[in-house]
Amino acid sequence: MGVIRRAASLATVPLGTGARLAGAATRTALGANRTAVYEAATAASIDAAVATLSRIKGPAMKFGQSLAVFSGVLPDHLAEKFRALEQLYESAEPEPFAKLASLLDVVPAGVLTVDRTAVAAASLGQVHRGVWTAADGTTTDVAVKLRYPGARRNAKSDMAQLRALLPLISRLLPSLDLKALLEEHGERLTEELDYRNEAGWMTRFAQAWAAEAVHVPAVLFASESVLVTEWMDGTPLGELIAAGNATTAAASRQAERDRAGDLLARFTLGSISRVGAMHADPHPGNYRLLADGRLGVLDFGSVAHAPGDRGVGAFTRLFVLTSYLAHHHRYTELRQVWVDAGMASEKVTQDALVDVLDIDRTGERATPYDEGIFDFDPSWIAPSSEKWANPGAAMEGARVIRFPPDYLLEHRAVMGMFALLTALRARVAMRDILDQTLDELGVLDDLEVTAG
Repeated sequence: MGVIRRAASLATVPLGTGARLAGAATRTALGANRTAVYEAATAASIDAAVATLSRIKGPAMKFGQSLAVFSGVLPDHLAEKFRALEQLYESAEPEPFAKLASLLDVVPAGVLTVDRTAVAAASLGQVHRGVWTAADGTTTDVAVKLRYPGARRNAKSDMAQLRALLPLISRLLPSLDLKALLEEHGERLTEELDYRNEAGWMTRFAQAWAAEAVHVPAVLFASESVLVTEWMDGTPLGELIAAGNATTAAASRQAERDRAGDLLARFTLGSISRVGAMHADPHPGNYRLLADGRLGVLDFGSVAHAPGDRGVGAFTRLFVLTSYLAHHHRYTELRQVWVDAGMASEKVTQDALVDVLDIDRTGERATPYDEGIFDFDPSWIAPSSEKWANPGAAMEGARVIRFPPDYLLEHRAVMGMFALLTALRARVAMRDILDQTLDELGVLDDLEVTAG
């Protein structure tokens, strides 16, 4: 799809939205039910946005993947609109191999053979199976990732058009600073467009987790537009999620979902202390449960690592400390921690912050920190979803909570982790994992110990 057609396709979404909302206003003025007509107009616009993001590779598709992560924390009637974006993960239409074959000219002659049929198409490139032959004649099954020609040109065009979509998307996800998220997304695209960056992160994460039950494929070759890594078989997380949603198969695969969820949580929260960075592309297509019980992790193009003003790991520290303080009813300290982190205004009251964070002070509703083994049944997050879907509550929350841009990738990783755990319906020892993270990061060292 050429640059002009891509831009035109994206541009039709906000234009169509404006027309639908104008029509809704007219019908309301003539006596139609305001809630019903605006809901119908919004739903139609979301359908158009999803359809467009599903057609277009590159940054638009990648941003759609980011939004799909948050569908797990939306009410069902809104989440349904975003679930189609999950199909972008492993079912995008690949480019013909002939258009990409010349990229392999940078690979040393005679060491790589590539299957011409792609096995997966991602947002910026596609993956083929291949065989790598070492100097001693030994062979290794490999994944060959090829970046789409014109990806950089498309990135510039798509980013301009995506900004026009923000008002529509903000209606669904009002608690996120989507403008800052998109700008951060644009900055990270520069890194993702050079596969040498991804190769470096894969090597670092592989070394850091080598002694644990997490596996990152080894890198055999990397250039700006070609990445060759060991092939990794396993059960995709999407398959386990589907099993959890099918009543006849749910019980038989619960142990696998629990294992995958446990390792996903440990990997997500433990990488800050082990690597000084965090895998920030949490969607089902990037994880596999391997035959030996390890969690395989793919796609390190998006990694939270820039220190910003507060240092890498700042949001992770805030999150685990909030869980700890809320569990122990230490709300005064919790408020101060959020103010010090730049996530809440000095003017915010303790009660207002606790309310916006949806912390249950009655003890009637369990949180992941409250129980030895927490069941991530979707019902646990429903009260929060319903509250944040309400426009009035969302606007009130926006006055209380801020999301500094340097927190956004970590926020995406941590909240995406919870969305995946919920989608898996996993049963996970989250209190132990959060306590381990508190210890590894030294989060409680500077916190005055007071009676809970």
